[in-house]
Amino acid sequence: MLLKNRAVYRYNDFLKTLISQFKYRGDYALVHCFKQDFTQAFKQAFPTIDKKTKLVPIPLSTERLSARAFNQAEALASLLPYQQLPLLKRIEGEKQAKKNRQARLTSKNPFELTKRCEPEPVIIIDDIYTTGATIHHAAHVLKRNGYQKIASFTLAR
Repeated sequence: MLLKNRAVYRYNDFLKTLISQFKYRGDYALVHCFKQDFTQAFKQAFPTIDKKTKLVPIPLSTERLSARAFNQAEALASLLPYQQLPLLKRIEGEKQAKKNRQARLTSKNPFELTKRCEPEPVIIIDDIYTTGATIHHAAHVLKRNGYQKIASFTLAR
């Protein structure tokens, strides 16, 4: 379903602390710490990106967005010089971080398409790729709605 997934960093204890500070303690300014590595790794991962390619950040639930005041995937996508296309809406708000591997892999798809438009190449953007369930759910919705060229790019894996 995905053409490929690439991540900037390997998820480790240091990164876990930094991402926790960024996501859960609302330290939005930390996104700028990732800019150089994030943009450089993106260029390496997608050296021949199609000009029609759009970035699709993983959405947060309304409740989570309200509590956090920002979407970390949108913040990361904003570091890149490509158009974001909010194609997905989260209809299920349960935290993935609270689930074990099996629960993540067997969870129901929490996304739906927000609008129909001409299917173009898309790159799903998220902060962490753990089991891949979130990204694969998002890709499944996009694929089902005509998007054929789907890749993903995350900060950590």
